[in-house]
Amino acid sequence: MTDVTKTRKPLSIVTKLCYGIGGIGPDLIWLVFGAYTSTFLVQVAQLPPLFATSVIFGSRAIDIFCNFLFSPLIDRTNTRWGKAKPWIVASLLVITVTNALIWYVPDVGTGGKLAWYIILYVLMKLAVSGFHIPFRTYVMFLTDDGSDRDSAVLYRTGLSLGGLVGGSAIHGQILALYRRSEYDACDMINTTYMYGANNTNRSMDGASLEMTKNGYLISSAALCLFTLAGSLAVSFGTTERKDISRTSGGEGSAKSLLRTLKTVLTFRPNVCLLLAYCCNQAAVSIVHGAIALYVEYSLDREDQIENVILASMVSSALAMPVVAFVVSKIGKKTCYLCSQLVAIPLFIGYQFVPSGSLAVYAIVIGHGFSSGAHFFIPWALMSDIIEECYLQTKERLDTAFFAVLLSANSIGITVGLIMATIGLEIGGYELGSCFQPESVGSAMRTLLAIFTSALVFVGVLFIWKFPITEERQKEIMEAVKKRKLASASQHDASQRNGSLSDMNQEALIPQETSSSIPNGLQEEDKLVSSDTDLSVLSVCKESAV
Repeated sequence: MTDVTKTRKPLSIVTKLCYGIGGIGPDLIWLVFGAYTSTFLVQVAQLPPLFATSVIFGSRAIDIFCNFLFSPLIDRTNTRWGKAKPWIVASLLVITVTNALIWYVPDVGTGGKLAWYIILYVLMKLAVSGFHIPFRTYVMFLTDDGSDRDSAVLYRTGLSLGGLVGGSAIHGQILALYRRSEYDACDMINTTYMYGANNTNRSMDGASLEMTKNGYLISSAALCLFTLAGSLAVSFGTTERKDISRTSGGEGSAKSLLRTLKTVLTFRPNVCLLLAYCCNQAAVSIVHGAIALYVEYSLDREDQIENVILASMVSSALAMPVVAFVVSKIGKKTCYLCSQLVAIPLFIGYQFVPSGSLAVYAIVIGHGFSSGAHFFIPWALMSDIIEECYLQTKERLDTAFFAVLLSANSIGITVGLIMATIGLEIGGYELGSCFQPESVGSAMRTLLAIFTSALVFVGVLFIWKFPITEERQKEIMEAVKKRKLASASQHDASQRNGSLSDMNQEALIPQETSSSIPNGLQEEDKLVSSDTDLSVLSVCKESAV
């Protein structure tokens, strides 16, 4: 009997590294989108806050439903490179082109710019969905070993966060360089000279705006290089196992799709994870979407925006070894639960940071450590959920499960970004003004402290109800191993039966021989007359021997 656990080598470090590098570009682009979309649309593109909300909501709403559309398309893909890899590489190329255009501000008026950004944001979201679903599922197609999958997810998360640190530094410092240029119309010396010391509604001039636009364009070119590097790494550094991927997915019909969605959306462990992840992701997205506005208008420390965002990313990256160690000691569920409980007082702390204080660094660094667990553990838990469903239903629905989790991710991000722009509207944000009323800063404080804490608390409740404990995970791994061994045994038996069947078929075909009676048969052993051709018995005897 063939032992499949011994014939397959564990994933190499090179494969894990190449898999992780593939996600750096899109994740970095997504981070920049989350942190700078609201600021870019209202300050640089000069769109009213409600228009910016329309752009964000329109693109995100399409993303939520496109995840369900892409899942069956990916399942039905069958190429020499497999199911997932063609989608990953093609989507990365589209993301690169779209990202190069999306930070350009066309001179077509407010209505034209609104249409421009809606179209590009929708294209970007389609490309990102076409990337993330196969890329997240790809870990299931690289190996069938649970520990190898968790290790690959850890590599991916760590490399992604490391890339986010480097990319955030590049993006932030480029913007800071152009913001602090000699054309800064909001500098106090320039504005006092131009408008007088008592003016409270000074607007950015055209030269300063053009410099800021150039900063975004140069930064986007750097992000595109990260994405192209990821495309090359996945193309040449990883190999999809078709023996796994070909068993994933349903029949592809509308009825099968609805049945698959029903199975995924009613599977209790998945429901608990989806609700918990959606709440926690909404809280994280509120921070990403509003932290720049909070630092500028609540703390009056515009010069620290890039450094605060960078500190959060560095702490998340440094947290990954700690999270991996804690998971190995207490399990995924307990680690995720504890990390989110710790995040609640940190969120509340945003309310009490004094204006002009640098105490915000302590909060964002602590929040970065809790975010590290959020970025890694839910995706590792999804592997356990898929295997548990496989044991119960005998169906592999890898792509569908990851698509639904990505939809929950999109819902959380959408809620977070929309709440950030709505907070600006409620706070009375004045479009194009260098100075904003104090109500804008108060709205950002309330948003970051109260709403995020409430969302995380609800998420903690759903994590508490998550049924796959560490003990159950070990049982799942053992059961899956036994099922694979049984499947391999049946496969070997089928091959042996097939070989014997072929030999018997050959044996039953009469052969021409020189003697009608095979050697070694005595007269008393004959069961038929001497005229009968008994050469077939010779063949059968040789086959038996």
